Amino acid sequence: MLLESFYKIKHIATTDHITWCVLAELNPSHKLYQGHFPQHPIVPGVCILQLIKECTETIQNTTLLYTQITSCKFLSTINPTENQSLEFTLTIKSTENGQTDLQAEGKAANNCFIKLKALAINK
Repeated sequence: MLLESFYKIKHIATTDHITWCVLAELNPSHKLYQGHFPQHPIVPGVCILQLIKECTETIQNTTLLYTQITSCKFLSTINPTENQSLEFTLTIKSTENGQTDLQAEGKAANNCFIKLKALAINK
């Protein structure tokens, strides 16, 4: 975990080993929010990308490195004091050349805040 105590994975489930549902809980008192931003904390986009990668690593039991982010749309901001619970739907497939094809969608309070398409390799 890149940022210690930034979040906890509360639950991971799948029905087909391709599509996964991950519930994560943010720590709103994490020191990162002292600088991003005091009085109005917002989860940095790069931390959301890292959280998605770490959830995928947990599922695959490996360490990954993003090689390409094909598409990434941040649709809204996340205030960790208002939305501590995040739900991610991850679609994880292996490509013919051994890469991980990842599609992710993140929701907070049923509002989509990120859509991601990326490729990663084992580190």
